[in-house]
Amino acid sequence: MKGKKTFCFLMLVFIALCLSLGTWQVYRKAEKEALLKSLERAQKASPENLDSVKALKALQPIFAQGHFLTEKTIFLKAKTHQGKNGVYILNVFQTQGGKYLLVQRGWAPYEITALPQDNLKVEGMLKTPATPNYFQPSNEPPNYFWIDMALLSQTLNVPLLPYYLVATFSFDTEIFPVKAFPSLTNNHLQYAITWYFLAFALGIMLLWHKYFYLKR
Repeated sequence: MKGKKTFCFLMLVFIALCLSLGTWQVYRKAEKEALLKSLERAQKASPENLDSVKALKALQPIFAQGHFLTEKTIFLKAKTHQGKNGVYILNVFQTQGGKYLLVQRGWAPYEITALPQDNLKVEGMLKTPATPNYFQPSNEPPNYFWIDMALLSQTLNVPLLPYYLVATFSFDTEIFPVKAFPSLTNNHLQYAITWYFLAFALGIMLLWHKYFYLKR
């Protein structure tokens, strides 16, 4: 009898877990829909001049006029593009208004230090640096694996803005621009249905066990 009670308890735990995961997927579905709508609005919006914007925000298309600073280049290592390993190349851009913007120019198969020297116009979308996951290595200058604005401001000795720009153009044929966000899909409804169905199936099994197996 003790083993049968343990079985029922474990089934209830699994049912609760499946219901929780299904509900979590419903929330993720709403979050993904909001993100997709924000991206759609951003793609349709006209870029604004960074020096004229009073309050910057993520997913904001902007442009800035100014120049890249020499000896202010970092490389994000272990980045892939079309199945090839390489680096993301980021440079500090000083705007005409005196602001310092970190610009992700794109991906390259090797580290490229050459910079366009003239005054120019950069354009793209602002992003908030992503929080590193558990598996990402720590940044140990000059080796970087993720964007840490506080560390980079200190290392590069410039007061960087809290957002970085994913540039539309790289100004170098050997540097391939990357999208601010990959192509996103919203399959969370299917995932939620799957978890709820599993909870339902486990509930049927529990009822069968309780009303048929235990009464024998």
